[in-house]
Amino acid sequence: EDIIAPLEGKFYLTKSTQETPKKVGDKVVAGDTIAYIEAMKTYNAVRAEFSGTVTSICFGPGDAVSEDDVLMTIQ
Repeated sequence: EDIIAPLEGKFYLTKSTQETPKKVGDKVVAGDTIAYIEAMKTYNAVRAEFSGTVTSICFGPGDAVSEDDVLMTIQ
């Protein structure tokens, strides 16, 4: 299953140093915050829509993403 960008902006795995970024192999539960998209100086949380294991992360921190880009895949 793909996690799709809900809006255009810059992709980040965390918004502060206190958070632990998700990585390939991590288990997630539906509703978990798995990434952020920064748009107009606001960090918008991207949540997992289903439970599973992160199998790929398609962007690096600070990369520009467009609406509907695939951010991660979860199986």
